[in-house]
Amino acid sequence: MNKILIVDKDFALAEQMCEILTDIETSAEACGTLASAEVLLGEEAYQVIIIDPELPDGDGYELVYDLGLGNYVSVDAAIILIMGNDRKPDMLVLGEQGITDYITKPFNLAVMKAKVCSQFQSRQKDFALKASRRFEAIGAGTRSSIAGERLVTIDDYTFNFDAGEYSICGKKVKLNRLEQCLLRNLVENKGIVLKRKALMDKLISESKLYIDESMLEKAVRGLRERLNARRYIKTVYGIGYIWIDVEDKKG
Repeated sequence: MNKILIVDKDFALAEQMCEILTDIETSAEACGTLASAEVLLGEEAYQVIIIDPELPDGDGYELVYDLGLGNYVSVDAAIILIMGNDRKPDMLVLGEQGITDYITKPFNLAVMKAKVCSQFQSRQKDFALKASRRFEAIGAGTRSSIAGERLVTIDDYTFNFDAGEYSICGKKVKLNRLEQCLLRNLVENKGIVLKRKALMDKLISESKLYIDESMLEKAVRGLRERLNARRYIKTVYGIGYIWIDVEDKKG
C-alpha cells in the first residue's frame, strides 16, 4: 500500500489531510514536529511526503535536505512542500532541492488530494518500464510476463524496490539510500560481476551521494550484514561485486 507522511505544524489540519486521502488506497500518517517526523522517517518508507517548512521545533527544509542525502529509508519519495501564499516559488530551485511539487496555504483539500494522486500516477507509469528492465536484466521474465509485478522474491528475501521495502522471512530490514541503490543494482544483474568503478559511477548517479572506493566497500559489507547475505553478495577481488545466482550454483 502507498504510504504518505504529512508534517505540518497545524496538526489538526494534517489529520484532516490524512482523512481525505484514505479513499485512494493509501496509508497516511500525520505529525506536527520535526522530531516526530524524524522518528517516523527512521521507521517507515513513504512514497509521498508533505512538509511544512515552518515547524515549531525546527526547519522543515532539514528534512528535505536529509532525505536528499539518503539519511532515511524513503528513497525517491515525492516531496510536496507547503508554502505561504505570500511566496512565489521557483520550481527550478525547488527541483534542485529535491522538491517535486508545492501547495500554498490556505489550500483546498481537494487540490491537495489531486496533487498526491498525480504523484502516485507518475510513479505507476514509470514502474512498468523499470520493472521490465529489471527483470529482463536478471533473466527472470519478459515485458509481457512481468507487467504489474511489484515484488522481487529470491529464496527468503522479498524486495520491493519502488516502495523501498525489504524483508527476510517476512521480517522487515531497513536500508539507507546507498544500500538500496546498491542492492537493486546487484539484484538486477544477478550472476554478473559488476566492476567497481562502473558500479561506483552508477551509485553516484542514482543516489546523488558522493561515494569513493572505501565508502563502496563499507556499503557492500553493511548490506551483506544487514541482509545476512554472505552466500549471495560476493567480492570478486580486484574486479568488483556480484549477487550470486545460488540456484545456478546448485545446478
